[in-house]
Amino acid sequence: NIFELVAQFFFASLRIGSFLLASPLFGATFVILPVRIMISIVLTIMVVSLNSKLPNIEIITSFQGLVIGVSEIAIGLSAGLILTIFFAAASLAGEKIAASGGLGFAAQVDPNSGGQTPVVSQFLTLFLLTMFLSANGHLRLIEGLRQSFDIIPMGQPVSLMAMSQFVIEIGGEMFYLGALLMLPVVSILLLVNVTIGVVTRSAPALNFFSFGFPLTMMALFIVMYIYTKPLGFAIEDLSYYTIEVFERLFLELRDG
Repeated sequence: NIFELVAQFFFASLRIGSFLLASPLFGATFVILPVRIMISIVLTIMVVSLNSKLPNIEIITSFQGLVIGVSEIAIGLSAGLILTIFFAAASLAGEKIAASGGLGFAAQVDPNSGGQTPVVSQFLTLFLLTMFLSANGHLRLIEGLRQSFDIIPMGQPVSLMAMSQFVIEIGGEMFYLGALLMLPVVSILLLVNVTIGVVTRSAPALNFFSFGFPLTMMALFIVMYIYTKPLGFAIEDLSYYTIEVFERLFLELRDG
């Protein structure tokens, strides 16, 4: 009985551990490894204690157990990848805004990606993270992850084709959502650049570096200041939509 309980605990931790590893919130570098391990253990204990539909030791030690383990890892990685895609939409919007406003050079090392990221992109990412936590999104994720074992019990076959198709469709929405976030700012900056082009064409003495570049940066700061409140509502809607898609994933896998 102890061996069977340990095996069930291990199998239940595959979906939870892979989700925590792939999600941008729980799997971020600022969350230290002992904390992630502790969260995974606590969530697994909760799932094992509340779920009675766990495979027995005969299934776990057979070839079917290997298939179940791979399916559990795929489900957890898909759920975490969906969150990463939506958080990347805010980062993508920040990169395009910084490139359009001339702040692309104002970059610093992002500890999550390990590369140079514009400051505007990190600002939008932190804005989304703060809004997501304020809306209790992390608690909704934990509750949805626990309910996923009721929707898709361990051992139930899952269509990898439906899983990959769903993730690819959400990946396409990343560019759409990123465009919606950056469209107001980029549109105004486009009009500013057109105006600067007309002025520098009529007065060649006013070149781009002495006239256009400072004016573009000043316009970007003014637009971002005015856009702060609408951006907050957009980020809030993005947070709720992320939770909705996360919960819809398990229903799609069950029906697919």
